[in-house]
Amino acid sequence: MLRLLKIDLIKLTNYRAFNVLNILYAVLIVSIPITVIEFLKWLKVKGAEFDGFDPMKIPVLHFTDIWQNVTYVYTFLKIFLAIVIIISVSNEFSYKTVRQNIIDGFSRVDFLKSKLATILLLSIGSTVLVFFTCLVTGLIYTPDLDFGDVFTGSEFVFAYFLDLLAYLIFAFFLTVLFKRSALTVFMLLLYRPIEGTIIGLLPDSIDFIGDYLPMQAFSALIEVPFPRYWFQEIQDYVAFDAVAVVILYIVLFVAAIHYKLKNSDL
Repeated sequence: MLRLLKIDLIKLTNYRAFNVLNILYAVLIVSIPITVIEFLKWLKVKGAEFDGFDPMKIPVLHFTDIWQNVTYVYTFLKIFLAIVIIISVSNEFSYKTVRQNIIDGFSRVDFLKSKLATILLLSIGSTVLVFFTCLVTGLIYTPDLDFGDVFTGSEFVFAYFLDLLAYLIFAFFLTVLFKRSALTVFMLLLYRPIEGTIIGLLPDSIDFIGDYLPMQAFSALIEVPFPRYWFQEIQDYVAFDAVAVVILYIVLFVAAIHYKLKNSDL
């Protein structure tokens, strides 16, 4: 597996887009909390206090809220890494490298393993960066810090990992179907509104099915956290059934990719 990963990374590092997108993604991960703090400071300087309430006291980046708040926002950035995977896989088909690798002794399963290893590496690397970004930000900005609360809610980092992993495997699946990078990116961006339309058209008697469609299932891992600041009830935990559904989708997508590779003319 490590040999396959090493081979795939050698290919990827030769693509400028791979390096640019990964650097941009990392910069966004680190800069978003800083941007939020600077915005709150700007509001305070401009006198934008809410009935005398200091906007800097809104606990958006304080423990324990930070884990859910930040990971929720970061889920919107996963398209950058999805494009990396799409480029990686589509180039294999466009330049016939997958066919050449099979001629040289690789199997179709080896190709699948190499891409899954790359997806896993990107997901783990991103999750580690997110974890330390949340941890450092929370330690800096949480007033009256209680170290007993530091890791309360950190299970949302695992939820972020699972959401990212599933989304990247879904992007892999679409790329195997369409093979062209531009078309695959377009279909990936188009899929969510299509799914939303399907959910809207479901009769009330079976509208629960919408909760189990892929993007909706992924989103259920980290629910929208911000209504809590205007005193609305939110789901402030990672639901076990949401985790189970996403893991099932991961297995199904991998099986579908394997079936498509096994039965396609590469």
